[in-house]
Amino acid sequence: MTTASARAAAATWRPVLLVAALLACLLGIVPPAGAATAEATVTVAVTAPTQFGDTVLISGNTAQLGNWNPAAAVPLHTTAQAYPVWSGYFQIIEGSTAEYKFLIRSSSGAVTWESVPNRSVTHSTTAPTAVDDRWNVGGGAPVAATFHATAVTAYGQNLYLAGNLAELGAWNPAKAVPLTTDGSRYPVWTAGLPLPPNTPVEYKYLIKNTDGSVVWESGANRGTVTPATGTFTADDTWR
Repeated sequence: MTTASARAAAATWRPVLLVAALLACLLGIVPPAGAATAEATVTVAVTAPTQFGDTVLISGNTAQLGNWNPAAAVPLHTTAQAYPVWSGYFQIIEGSTAEYKFLIRSSSGAVTWESVPNRSVTHSTTAPTAVDDRWNVGGGAPVAATFHATAVTAYGQNLYLAGNLAELGAWNPAKAVPLTTDGSRYPVWTAGLPLPPNTPVEYKYLIKNTDGSVVWESGANRGTVTPATGTFTADDTWR
């Protein structure tokens, strides 16, 4: 075949090849250049006690989560009825895995990241994908915690325990943990409950009067860190 004939044949086949390539793209055989990657929604719930004016956000290693930039993190929301649970959603590439963490932004703009290792979520193509976490709490079996408090009370008064975890009422006296006592143990009061492992705990005792009023003990918040496994015991005296 002469050079001229080859050029003529190529010119004849070029439109046919272009049509075939276009059909392949339309049929999904070859993804067209610049095609959008499919995204899915991940619902989020996190139990996070906060101060008035704080906002809880989620950030991570994907563009949808702001690439670890607090300014681009996804804000979560709560209500008086739902608190201390904050909820929301973010987008994820279908079938992919994302790393993430929660952060709290104060009313002044200060940012506090949780200190647990990065969390991860993998999108499922067969079921709804959701995360349900607790602020600064990783995985692991609960720790059996026991609190003993020596507190002299008046008739009708009862001792309670409140703190920064949901199990401790998230500082809400109405959700505080009641301690019990009896004639053989008084003035020592006791409460037992499961707490998350490896978790910083802040707490205080309070007394509820018969009229519903509340008296908090004085001094700074008490603090401890629960162990990785097993049991935990606190022996305190009312201040």
